[in-house]
Amino acid sequence: MILVWLAEAALFVLIVAGILAERPLTLAAVALAIVIAGALLRLVTPLRSTLARAFGRHRTAALLGGAALALVLPVTLRSSPYWTFVATLALLYVTTGQGLNLQIGTAGVINLAGAAFAGLGGYSVGLLTVKTGWPPWLAAVVAPWVAVAVGTLLFVPILKTRGHYLALVTIAFVFIFNILMNNLEFTGGPQGIKNIPTLRLGGHAFTARLTLFGVDLPAHANFYYAALATAGLTTWILGRLHDSWLGLALNTLRDDEIAARCCGVSLTREKLIAFSIGNFFIGLGGALYAVMVGFVSPPDFDFGYSLIMLSVIIIGGVDSIGGVVLGACLLLPLPERFRFLHEYRLLLYGLVIVVMLLYRPRGLWPAGIRGYR
Repeated sequence: MILVWLAEAALFVLIVAGILAERPLTLAAVALAIVIAGALLRLVTPLRSTLARAFGRHRTAALLGGAALALVLPVTLRSSPYWTFVATLALLYVTTGQGLNLQIGTAGVINLAGAAFAGLGGYSVGLLTVKTGWPPWLAAVVAPWVAVAVGTLLFVPILKTRGHYLALVTIAFVFIFNILMNNLEFTGGPQGIKNIPTLRLGGHAFTARLTLFGVDLPAHANFYYAALATAGLTTWILGRLHDSWLGLALNTLRDDEIAARCCGVSLTREKLIAFSIGNFFIGLGGALYAVMVGFVSPPDFDFGYSLIMLSVIIIGGVDSIGGVVLGACLLLPLPERFRFLHEYRLLLYGLVIVVMLLYRPRGLWPAGIRGYR
């Protein structure tokens, strides 16, 4: 157990050092240390097997250690509020990524309209709070159900299509949503919805600085902890669903629809369940984004946002609950860390995805084989 915690602490120190490094030499030194650590794990078989056994035997301790380090992260980043904001965005992508992974990875229902469903959550919060005066927390609870309701209507043409045609239907929905948000008056048009009120907890506004155990933290730490709780709860719920009979039925449906039907699986019902649950969590991520930034506009939910959500799953591992967490925590901070490369960082981002598809098509954290007692 001590070995597990030491490994997690060492990784945490390297990550924080890489985030806070400002000078190129310091950043290069940290990157070299990470490469050396990765090479040791890759090449030194006894070390790798020892750590694998330790994490396998003490899984609960590993989860508790990871949770403790996640809680401490804003304290270590308090001198740089921007990186707390980036970490919060990564957690929001964990929430939306888990929902999308249930659809694409577990059930095999291709959904490239993730941006539209996140936008439905964000715009619903904006309209309910700004236009009708709802409390932000109530709007954030109701908004995901709007995404579920619209997704149920979209499910009718989805049910009649397969493969590439299904992908085209969902892509078309993203563009339809974006065009409508740009042209409808009550949604603010190209200007979007401004001045969305922030969340409050016991009279404490999330835009105010947070004091935790005598340590002053930036205002973004409020949203970080809210996003952390949401991402943790989402991961736990969808992990339980993945390991349940529902997850087994969805996997069977994904792999062979004829075999699933022969086993008594209702294709329409199971696909609708997966699509609705996934859209709920995607809409929840969009709703939390809206109350965090206080503003939503059409460019926030364009097709590029859908591609980033899909890339989180590809990099982490399709149908892998842990892979989504890993993919989001890598895909969001890394491009920001290399922002000094300006437009070339997008080239690097695309190169990483191509390399992953060629050499690690199952992702960095591949989904494990189902086991039965």
